[in-house]
Amino acid sequence: MKIAVIADPHLGTKWGRPREQDSFVQFREAIEKSLDLGAQLIVLLGDIFDTRIPRQEVWARAMRILSIPLARGRNEIKLIDTVDKNLEEISPVALRGTPMVALHGNHERRTRGLTNPVEALEAAGLLIHLHHNTLIFDTPQGKLAIHGMSNVPEQHARKVLAIWNPKPVKGAFNILALHQSVGPYVYSSEESPTLDVPDLPPGFDLYLCGHIHYRTESTAHGKPILFPGGTERTQLLQVEAETPKGFYMVEVGDGLSRKFIELTSPRDFHYAEMRFEGVSIPQLNEEVRAKVRELLGRQRKNRGKLPLIRVRLVGTLAKEASRSEFDERAITQEFADRALVVVSKGDLVAPGLEEKVQLLRELKERRMSIDETAMTLLEDNLREAGYTQIFDVRALYGLLVEAREEEALRNVFVVVENLVRVELERKSNDNAR
Repeated sequence: MKIAVIADPHLGTKWGRPREQDSFVQFREAIEKSLDLGAQLIVLLGDIFDTRIPRQEVWARAMRILSIPLARGRNEIKLIDTVDKNLEEISPVALRGTPMVALHGNHERRTRGLTNPVEALEAAGLLIHLHHNTLIFDTPQGKLAIHGMSNVPEQHARKVLAIWNPKPVKGAFNILALHQSVGPYVYSSEESPTLDVPDLPPGFDLYLCGHIHYRTESTAHGKPILFPGGTERTQLLQVEAETPKGFYMVEVGDGLSRKFIELTSPRDFHYAEMRFEGVSIPQLNEEVRAKVRELLGRQRKNRGKLPLIRVRLVGTLAKEASRSEFDERAITQEFADRALVVVSKGDLVAPGLEEKVQLLRELKERRMSIDETAMTLLEDNLREAGYTQIFDVRALYGLLVEAREEEALRNVFVVVENLVRVELERKSNDNAR
């Protein structure tokens, strides 16, 4: 039994930009290549679309690709039972050719009661949607049970999975499919997953997980857990430059084997991080351009598309320099005929700002409330100006929070008037001497 496992195509991402076709081309390659390799079932691990409400043009292209498995080959497996899913929801059309089973991802999740794009694809007979339910197939190699939990908010994932509490089907090869961050495997450093590998229910033969955009493998309860990674680059992280894009072919028989199949259509992607201390704007312009030229000289796999280059700038600028003086768009335009260049300067700070950045990080680590954070920042700014002894910070902040701006302004005016009066008296006394 051959199963293709594909994750995170993000169809429609970068729409209206030079890369708008990439997600479709790479997803089509994954689908067609999996069929060429003899896939009898395709599992899609969520984020088929990049948005909850895709534009019509994206729908049209997606449906053309998703209809390919239904039109090719002969169905060698039979759906014999379900758990917590009404068989009437499944169109007979979805069981023709090579069937597809899909989760919805966080990019597709909608409010309860509203139809998400993957549910719409199920209604059209293009696939079978799973969320807290199970499909049981009869295959030439025996029974196969696929249990699926589509994406839920990360803060609730552990609890939701525990409540669902799926149980392996006796006498079947059991697969558990998810679209979540799990333990150390996170989509973004901003996420705080509640679900860890030990929280996954035991007894399954294979665990599959979408949402993570780079390919990796691990184990859960002594069994493989596979993260295929996305078929399109969306985050432009270093790990995505170091790992190829593709999908898994899993073969179930006397045992379990898997092979990662690399795609040939993705653009070459080169990533570099440049660190500076007190760098001037002219020097920054020169060194970033030199780095882009260096990256352009690296080995290429796909010469049919312009390569993708991301340069991340980290550190501090020279005294009196401003980040706004550095025009990264000029560099993008300069190399536009040779590469798609992205220069990220968000981590490059002006002199003195690094202390504020560090303060924000410390406040985040201390998990302070919004009010406490804002008050601390106000106090810090007043301290820098030498006014902490003049203003009652908490009283002033309290008036602003309560929308008593006029009263707050009057208090400020009183302080300013006192300062002016004292200064005039001091000058008068100096002149009298």
